[in-house]
Amino acid sequence: MNEIAYVYFAEVIRLGSIRQAAEALHVSASSISRQIARLEYEFGAPLLTRHPQGVKLAPAGEIVGQFIRGRTREWQRLKAAIDALKRLESGHVTVFTVEGMLGGFLPRVISEFAEGHPGITYEVVVRGTDDVMIAVAEDKCDIGISFHPYPRPSVRTVREIHQPLLAVMAPHHPLAGREKLSLADIAGVPVGLPDRSFGIRHLVDQAVKGEQVELSVRLETNSIDMTRQFALYGMGLTFLPAFSFEREIAAGTLVGVEVENEALASARAHVCVHGEIEPTLAAQRFLYAMDARIRAMSLK
Repeated sequence: MNEIAYVYFAEVIRLGSIRQAAEALHVSASSISRQIARLEYEFGAPLLTRHPQGVKLAPAGEIVGQFIRGRTREWQRLKAAIDALKRLESGHVTVFTVEGMLGGFLPRVISEFAEGHPGITYEVVVRGTDDVMIAVAEDKCDIGISFHPYPRPSVRTVREIHQPLLAVMAPHHPLAGREKLSLADIAGVPVGLPDRSFGIRHLVDQAVKGEQVELSVRLETNSIDMTRQFALYGMGLTFLPAFSFEREIAAGTLVGVEVENEALASARAHVCVHGEIEPTLAAQRFLYAMDARIRAMSLK
């Protein structure tokens, strides 16, 4: 594959459109189409399927795309190694994370790390726990932060943050004044839960099954923020670790009450890396900064 075809095809994959790729690369759409046509001729198979909204990868295109992504990650690691020689004056860290980490923890880590390393850039992608683990296993990121994930053989947990799941509600909720709650106490109360791609949901389902309790689920969502809003507006309660609603705790707009359940009390966030690939120096330093924040917040 020649270099120009590699760049053109990679940009089409990224944007899902030949026209948008042409605009981003400042070349004509016909130039990109010619390069892709040459690749299709060399491979003897179509790489793209055209449709009114853009293009999609054909089966052969998926294989070429995987090859390109693998070479891109190798190039990023090579560049990161060179950056290490420059004392991290530049570099890049990609983090796939569950949404709850955006409630205060991860932005604070990035801010503190950036003070000492102003040349580092970041990509933060928000996914459910299952998708975070897949991204780490497929080497799509340097670091993955998940909550109560199912183990994967190609993923290594390098840090754990003990974060019990609390029953979270507005201060005026009838249960807000309790020191502790049981799942039986919550059984008749409207509950908002994240969907089953989230580690929080894994834990809640495990807990209610173990105690043979049925919750009154009024809201199911793929957004942690939506579960916070559900509680904030007094529609009911939800289950969250403390780091996912730090700002609301500080403002007094949400309260968290301990739930007497072993599964919920033992919950942990996992910081993960690929099991067989050494993190870049920038990612390793970022992990050290994360350790410092964990200690400072007494989350262990």
